[in-house]
Amino acid sequence: MFEETQQIPNIFTPQNIAIYFIVMNIIGFLIMLIDKKKAENGKWRIQEKTIFIVTILGGGIGTI
Repeated sequence: MFEETQQIPNIFTPQNIAIYFIVMNIIGFLIMLIDKKKAENGKWRIQEKTIFIVTILGGGIGTI
């Protein structure tokens, strides 16, 4: 009955985790860059909540 179990691929490899953090930091950096440009032009800026969410999800270095 339970003999035919399928193997779930392990997606949490060190390489995938590193890629995730690199991508999140790039996103964080781009959000801060866009926010800075909007501030310089006197436009509506990106909400702090959005910046904090990206930071919590692993983009802390990119948002510095």
